[in-house]
Amino acid sequence: MKKKGQIQLTFSWIYILIAGAVILLFFIGLVVKQAKVSEEKLSLDITRILESIFAGAGVSEKTKNFIDAPGLSDYTFFFNCEEGVSEFGIKDRPAISQNSIDPVFVQKEINTIKIITWSLPYRLPFKVMDFLMVTSGNTKYYLTGGEDRFVNEFLNSTEGFNREYISDLEEAKAGGEVAIRIIDSDGSQVPTGNVPSSLASFEDSKVSAVVFSGTNQVDFYQKEGNRWKKLNKGAVRIISLGGERDAAKYAAIFTENDQTYQCNMQKAFKRLSILAEVYGGNEIANFKPGGKLGEMMDGYEAQPYQAGECLGYLEKYDKNVLDSLAALKNKAEACQLEEASCLELLDAAQDIKQLNENLRLNCITLY
Repeated sequence: MKKKGQIQLTFSWIYILIAGAVILLFFIGLVVKQAKVSEEKLSLDITRILESIFAGAGVSEKTKNFIDAPGLSDYTFFFNCEEGVSEFGIKDRPAISQNSIDPVFVQKEINTIKIITWSLPYRLPFKVMDFLMVTSGNTKYYLTGGEDRFVNEFLNSTEGFNREYISDLEEAKAGGEVAIRIIDSDGSQVPTGNVPSSLASFEDSKVSAVVFSGTNQVDFYQKEGNRWKKLNKGAVRIISLGGERDAAKYAAIFTENDQTYQCNMQKAFKRLSILAEVYGGNEIANFKPGGKLGEMMDGYEAQPYQAGECLGYLEKYDKNVLDSLAALKNKAEACQLEEASCLELLDAAQDIKQLNENLRLNCITLY
């Protein structure tokens, strides 16, 4: 009987230990689950706040914002764009924001306590939309090359950014930055040289370069050991009419690579196609005027004594607004299907710009 009692007592303690362990594991699991839920909610809140910041910054034309966010030092934000849809969120967290309308030009990852946003209008030839560039205070931009006009313009335009002009790549220094981007303004340094020795200790993914050369062309490079690796296989064209603070050119400086650059540019071409209909009507692609152009033509046709060259610029001359708007619409549509067609947009845009200047003298302008 004594031995039987000892066995029962042993089983009782084993039962208590097992039951206690189960209860303990239950509460541990509950705490872990609650912590995970809280972390997911926090990441969702942060993502939504950034989404609001980007939305506000994107509609503030020619505006730079410097946002101090010391509480974000433990988070790494990722950005991507595929098939015309961009997304961003916190790395290794489920909360993700997607956008198929507004282009955001930014590096793949940002870890910082200071976020910088900059909005520039994109025109082709009329305003299409605002481009939003996003960078960080701990990303260093080294500008080099002999294109003096652009060098001076960039330095004046980016006051407050972490940037510096160097006459030679070897002048680049490794400081406390988490990422380095070289901007070669004329293609004289990066394609023919090695990665600066001072940047050898940086991870390959943290050192990149963007190189401008020729007419409206940009190439993207990434550090690979002590060499530069070209990322884009074919030529990447800058689809713009140039000028000061060219939004399409600046966008290439702040974006990750050729794929994300062209992905975001597709949003602009889609918007351009819609605006061509606003100015020229729903049937403009078939050379049938409507929209503002149709109203202008109807007005001049109703008063032929005032029409003269105005109606000529709109539809009668060899180069006219009707044909140019139709070409712009059709090329914008083609550009969304094949990138090689995007360059053809420039001729139509340049024609519309010149015709609008001609109309400005004695007629109502298109835009």
